Amino acid sequence: MNTDSTLTLKKWSGPKKFGWFTMLFLSFALFVLSGSYLSLNPDVFFERQKAVYVAHPAAIWLHVAGSMLAMIIGPVLFLPVTRKARWLGLHRWMGRFYLLGVVIGACAGLYLSQLAHGGLIARLGFNTLGWLWLFTAAMAYVHIRNKNIPLHREWMKRNFAMTFGAVTLRLWLGVFGMFDLEFTRAYAIVAWLSWIPNLLIIEWTLHQTRPATTRLQPSTLTARDSA
Repeated sequence: MNTDSTLTLKKWSGPKKFGWFTMLFLSFALFVLSGSYLSLNPDVFFERQKAVYVAHPAAIWLHVAGSMLAMIIGPVLFLPVTRKARWLGLHRWMGRFYLLGVVIGACAGLYLSQLAHGGLIARLGFNTLGWLWLFTAAMAYVHIRNKNIPLHREWMKRNFAMTFGAVTLRLWLGVFGMFDLEFTRAYAIVAWLSWIPNLLIIEWTLHQTRPATTRLQPSTLTARDSA
């Protein structure tokens, strides 16, 4: 017998299924790999940041723990089945824990961004990411409190684009490593590249999936209405 989740996945297009499963796999992989940081064992720390992490153990622990919580919950929240009446209570509680993870991870990340490897450019990149991570979470929360579900979903997608930056940061570092780009320079670049393309992709998909009337420019609507 088909379950709600099976029916939901069957309705998705091939590219959408592939995208979601890829997102889930990469999020889970990073969740597992990041767990070692919670031990606060200096041997597992990122070499160029080891001294900072050892000097600020509470900040790195909170940043990793909050980010891990958001990373593992995020993909599940985008399954439409979790928004059905049967699972709506679970969806709401998962959403609360997701936003809690974002707030903890972002606040600790903002503190650590002042100490980031890669100089001023990297610090500005991670600082901007931290503030946008908080801002998009706040907007998602405000809209769901106002029962504006479409806008809540849009802002949650923007927010997860920020969350997923932890994955894309490591992917971009791998790409730059293959081209032997000097690490400090590469790290300064990925401080921005880890999240800007994510956000641009989300904005493009949101634009494509909105009803056609909402994509019309105000001038177009005025001209048409006055005709």
